[in-house]
Parts: sequence; C-alpha cells; structure tokens
Amino acid sequence: MTIRPIKFKNWEDLINDGENYGGVKKEQFSPMEKAVFEAIKDKTVLKVQDSFVFSKTGHNAEGEDHPVELAKLIARFEHLKEVTSIIITHNRLNAEALRIIVGSSILNNIDYLHLGSNNFGDEGAKIIAESPLFAKVHFLNLECNGIGPEGAKALATSTVLTQVTSLSLVDNRVGDEGALAIAQSDNLRNLTYLHLGGNRVKSEDVKQALRESPKLTQLKTLKVF
Repeated sequence: MTIRPIKFKNWEDLINDGENYGGVKKEQFSPMEKAVFEAIKDKTVLKVQDSFVFSKTGHNAEGEDHPVELAKLIARFEHLKEVTSIIITHNRLNAEALRIIVGSSILNNIDYLHLGSNNFGDEGAKIIAESPLFAKVHFLNLECNGIGPEGAKALATSTVLTQVTSLSLVDNRVGDEGALAIAQSDNLRNLTYLHLGGNRVKSEDVKQALRESPKLTQLKTLKVF
C-alpha cells in the first residue's frame, strides 16, 4: 500500500482556496480589498506592480482619486500587518497618498521599499526621508518619480534611512546639486549600491565626488550617467 505524502499548500494556494482566503471568507472583501489581498506574497510581501489589477475589479484606476483611495486601503488593511516588503509601482502614488501610508497603524518593520514609477516628487521623497516607518529599510527604489535636488537632499540628510544599503533613483532629475548632496551624506554611509542613471548629472567634478566620497566608503557599485 502506497501512502501519498500530504501536500501542504503555500500562501498563494491558501488565499485562492475556493471560497476561503487563508481562513477569511472572500465575501468579506470589497473587490479592491480582494485585489490587494491577492497581491500579498508569502505573507510578508505586498506586490502591486500595475494599477490595471484594480481596473479588473471595476475600480477606476485611471481616476484622479485612485492613488489616495489605494493608500487609504493599504493603511487600514489589517491583513498587511506582517508585511515587511512593499512594492507598489505604476499606481501614480502622490505625496498625499504617501502621507496616508506612513500614518498607518497597521504597517511596521518595513525593510524593503520599491515605489518606482509613481508621481510623488520632492514632497514625497521628504515624507519617506522623515518617516520612522522606514527606519529599517535596506533596499530603497524610488526611480521615475520626478524627484529633484530638494528631494535628493532630503534623502541624503535623513536620520531615518541610515540602514539603506541599496538606493536607486534612476530617471529622476536630482542633477548635480542632488548628486553632490548624496556624495556628502553622513547618513547614507551604509550604501553599497547607488544608481543615479538618467538624473542630469553633468559635472565631472560631481561624478568624481561620488566615486571618491569619504562618506560612501562601503560603495561597491555606482552608476551615474
């Protein structure tokens, strides 16, 4: 007699188990909540890479209110309490939306933050730089967000983001001024990876300051063009 081993379901299987989502009845969720719940991977990763996932629920993801509505849902959604990695891209998150997210009483212990291809600019960068929610972040990707010199300065002088080892600001507009602020940062000393490609950094002196920075002594990979 052959005894078949019991196959235990992983997190993704559980949340899509018929009428039950990890022990939660799916009718308890609104369509938008259901979409967010299904974006949770391995209980600890929230991965929302495109607003299209919400369009399929009937929600107007192209509407002006979408970024704030999404932020309000994330901030209060109790099923995100174990999440430590946040990946939200291509959802037009603005500064107002970020302010709502960082004010959440549900989220904590975030150590991986990817908010690329949104729309929060310098104001949003300042919110991130000042939020205790991100004090444990080691991976930070803020590419394609319209961040200029002031936003770069906020990140460089942040007393919160001192654990960051990987920082990507690809395709923003930090310019020479913002890049120099990063080169002179006392608080980004743990950086091992820095990507400033597509940021209008033209000065050879600034590029040299980045390469030879006495502050960024742990830097192993620098991309600036």
